[in-house]
Amino acid sequence: DPALDLEALLDLAAGWGRRLEAHLDDATWLVQAALARGEHVLLEGAQATLLDIDHGSYPFVTSSNAVAGGACTGGGIGPLQVDEVMGVMKAYATRVGSGPFPTELEDGIGAGIRERGREFGTTTGRPRRVGWFDAVPLRFAVAVNSVSSIMLNKLDILSGIPELRLCVAYDVDGRRVDRWPSSSEVLARATPVFETFEGWEEPIHDVRALADLPEAARRYVSAVEEHAGVPIVLVSVGPERTQTIERAWRPMRRQAGVALA
Repeated sequence: DPALDLEALLDLAAGWGRRLEAHLDDATWLVQAALARGEHVLLEGAQATLLDIDHGSYPFVTSSNAVAGGACTGGGIGPLQVDEVMGVMKAYATRVGSGPFPTELEDGIGAGIRERGREFGTTTGRPRRVGWFDAVPLRFAVAVNSVSSIMLNKLDILSGIPELRLCVAYDVDGRRVDRWPSSSEVLARATPVFETFEGWEEPIHDVRALADLPEAARRYVSAVEEHAGVPIVLVSVGPERTQTIERAWRPMRRQAGVALA
């Protein structure tokens, strides 16, 4: 654009650089130095396992590794320095954009979950696709990330739904499939095999102990945990940080190490 003043833009960018210079460092050595001092380090992942360029539902993926291993390459740590991997997931399934979604809900139940869960793009406002919880990709995610514990988010959004469904396997061309298929073409032909659970009517935003949840909610959490094969240690029942149930927390090892979430 001839109207752009290149020199002015360069001066502006250089000014940003001067302001940021004191805050720049080699992140790899910052992390390694912290570990050498015996400190714990928490790394937070982005996106999701099924968007991983190698392990996701290709071609409906991102351009990088979103699995826990990506924290090693991105954070400058070795695999043996990782002590804990916490998987973070919702109590129902969502997907952004195109791609196979066997448990997708395109009815009033799905619309209600979307509204209550505020499942809209942060910047675009684009509605996210919503579906029943799917244990097939859950088991896959636990395996490829070496997940050691789970935080289950947005359990409160399911309050008021009379009957809940949880997908435990797929039917593909008349054959039961328990493992996550690597082919999007196979996924497109998958029909979910559901287990059904009684829902609960009462709101649970104020619950702070698992024992105080409605019995139906406890059964649902237990079923998800059973299919995951690892403990659910945190359950979110509202948007505030304090609206969290903590249970069966397994402490990290005493030596210096890295926790991934």
